[in-house]
Amino acid sequence: IAVSHHFLSQYQDLRCSDDIKQSVEVTMGTFQDLVAEKCGEYFERFRRQTFVTPKSYLSFINSYKIIYSEKIAHVGTLAERMKTGLCKLMEAEQSVSQLSEELVVKEQELAVASQKADEVLKEVTAKAQAAEKVKQQVQKVKDKAQLIVDEIEADKSVAESKLEAAKPAMEAAEAALQDSITEEVVELLSPYLDMDDYNMESAKRTCGNVAGLCSWTEAMVDFFSINKEVLPLKANLALQEARLVVAQAELAKAQEQLDAKQRELDAVQALYDAAMKEKQDLEDDAQACRRKMANATALIDGLGGEKVRWTDSSAGFQTQIKHLVGDVLLSTGFLSYAGPFNQEYRSLLLELWKKEMEEKRIPFSPDLNVIGLLVDNATVSEWNLQGLPSDDLSIQNGIVVTKASRYPLLIDPQGQGKAWIRNREGDKQLQVRIDK
Repeated sequence: IAVSHHFLSQYQDLRCSDDIKQSVEVTMGTFQDLVAEKCGEYFERFRRQTFVTPKSYLSFINSYKIIYSEKIAHVGTLAERMKTGLCKLMEAEQSVSQLSEELVVKEQELAVASQKADEVLKEVTAKAQAAEKVKQQVQKVKDKAQLIVDEIEADKSVAESKLEAAKPAMEAAEAALQDSITEEVVELLSPYLDMDDYNMESAKRTCGNVAGLCSWTEAMVDFFSINKEVLPLKANLALQEARLVVAQAELAKAQEQLDAKQRELDAVQALYDAAMKEKQDLEDDAQACRRKMANATALIDGLGGEKVRWTDSSAGFQTQIKHLVGDVLLSTGFLSYAGPFNQEYRSLLLELWKKEMEEKRIPFSPDLNVIGLLVDNATVSEWNLQGLPSDDLSIQNGIVVTKASRYPLLIDPQGQGKAWIRNREGDKQLQVRIDK
């Protein structure tokens, strides 16, 4: 007991109370004593000598610590995975409930946003129609003004061409006449202008000092005839320019109205765009919420049948962790001591150990299968393929051979053990020595 206490006192992996730990330390010593007692009885019955030594006991304690650490880690991992799965499933259930509530709120908000967007759309439509009417009015004013501009341009072109033709005469007489020459003056001058000798050359010969008057009077008549046509054009041009000023004023006023309507339309359009964005954002949120609900519901539906099994398994893992203290004690006792005994004494030892553990209140699985705890089915199947028989005694022997800390002694009259070891270790360069 002191030896087991020495080696287990610093062992931190053991998941049990201090009282059970003390019981384990005591029971380990009892196991050693029981096996020593049965060694003598076994020799008396079967004349087969076997011993237990301090090294056997140390091997037992060490194997217990190793196997317990392996099993608690393995079962703990499985339990954690199962716990994680259950947590995810519960989170999904809570998520569906929460998402359902969120979706109700989002759909209400979406309905309000849709109504708001519809109302703003009506206002936008009304403003757009009003702006279109103003636009049409402005277009009519613009078209009218453009006609006036076109007419003025045509009249202006004709006037400018005629003014260009009269430009020399106008320049000659413009300084003195200033548009004051009359038709009566032109009629009085006409007889003189029709004379053959009324020209600059004759005037120079007759009276050179005033010969310039001759060309001046000719220029006056030419200017009058041209200016007579130009003056109405000028008057019409002034009238059209006045009409253009009025038309441009009307156009500017209409354009101002159109700009005001457009500003109103832009403001309402901005409100509509904001309302539509809010509606779309709410729709996107609602759709994302629906997708999450669908995924969570699919997970719940798919794993609904597993929830009960997972819950039971999770509870089973906790029970298994609780029982590992005694299960590993029985299994490592079997692994350390049962090898030299036959099936009858192996079973006897297990029953004695179980009785001792029950008295010490050490938890263990009532239906414990030592083989199942120490080796998995895949390994057993591989052993069978290598030639090891499939009965429990042979499998137990295989466990002792592969997991015991000491070298095993095989009593193998039929040669099955030898064949199995050679097949199992053949690819590991097994060397066989024959002593004679």
